[in-house]
Amino acid sequence: MSPFNNDLEVPDGWGFVQTIDRRDFLKLTTTGLLVMFFVEPLIGRGSVELPQGGRGGGTPADLNAFLHIGADGRVTCLVGKVELGQGAMTSLPQLAAEELNVPLTSVDIVMGDTDVCPFDGGTFGSLSIRQFGPVLRRAAAEAKGVLLEMAAERLQVPVAELVVENGTVVHKTDRTKRVTYGQLTEGKRIERRLTGRPALDAVSAFTIVGKTAPRRDALEKVTGKAKYAGDVIPTGALHARIVRPPAHGAVLATLDTSEAEKVPGVRVVRDRELVAVLHAHRDEADKALGLVKATYTPSTSPLTDATIFDHLVKVAPAGDTPFRGGDLAAGEKLATTVFSETYRKGYVAHAAMETHSAVAAVENGKITVWASTQTP
Repeated sequence: MSPFNNDLEVPDGWGFVQTIDRRDFLKLTTTGLLVMFFVEPLIGRGSVELPQGGRGGGTPADLNAFLHIGADGRVTCLVGKVELGQGAMTSLPQLAAEELNVPLTSVDIVMGDTDVCPFDGGTFGSLSIRQFGPVLRRAAAEAKGVLLEMAAERLQVPVAELVVENGTVVHKTDRTKRVTYGQLTEGKRIERRLTGRPALDAVSAFTIVGKTAPRRDALEKVTGKAKYAGDVIPTGALHARIVRPPAHGAVLATLDTSEAEKVPGVRVVRDRELVAVLHAHRDEADKALGLVKATYTPSTSPLTDATIFDHLVKVAPAGDTPFRGGDLAAGEKLATTVFSETYRKGYVAHAAMETHSAVAAVENGKITVWASTQTP
């Protein structure tokens, strides 16, 4: 079954990848059509609390994504999702372009920038397309509906007589009657909240979704030009090395940083259990870390490598059997040999190839953070 079925239930080319700061965002939304919508962030995650008052400079807490169409005809989607290597940076613009009937190259996406993107609970569980995609389609359809109504009024024709071709609204029979999305939004500020279920294009009519499109992040990644958090080094940055306990749950007992403090230029920071050494050069920070003397009290938790499996079985929820077939007991009676065994192995890290890191820059009372995170 197609993942883009119009009946899917969801909770109540190569393009330019744009990054913008808040000042640019405010300029961006001064004019044009802005559709604001909400995507339920709780599926498979337990409880995820949205911050009161929203984020992104006062964004209402009941909104967590924006779709904007500007006077230049460009479409910008701003969402808290991040690219985790599965292609959402490319596939989400495909969905928006499809429903708006615009070229894929005219759709920009800003992901995970907390200065302009509302909080949406994070990126997890392969839900970006399955959960966010259908709602993005509805937001795009809402935007197209508004623009068709504006075009009908401007061209003095019924909406039913209009079609959209590559971002231009055209009369079906008199093709001299036409107006672009950009012309319709120029000099205007139009806001809409997605509250209903506007009509969607038929999946059978798709021309962008389901077709091969070069990944927007591919060229930078294969050429090594892609910038990760660890590649960001602001002017005057200090490299931090954290003193780590030997095992999970161990508590800091004693600490001696006197030798580390003798390294020229080193700074030592301590906040309760957190201890770090900082230096302008990575190697010197590593050197200072090696000079820190710390002892720890082992954890008193009963969980160990040997007991963790019993614990997981004990706290596991009741199993779900979505399909039953055959007769296991009857099959075992017919078998010559019934083999049963339990296999155990160590934890497998759900880890990215990127080295996890974070960079913070404090300037004029504002902190900007670049981080390897699924939940910006």
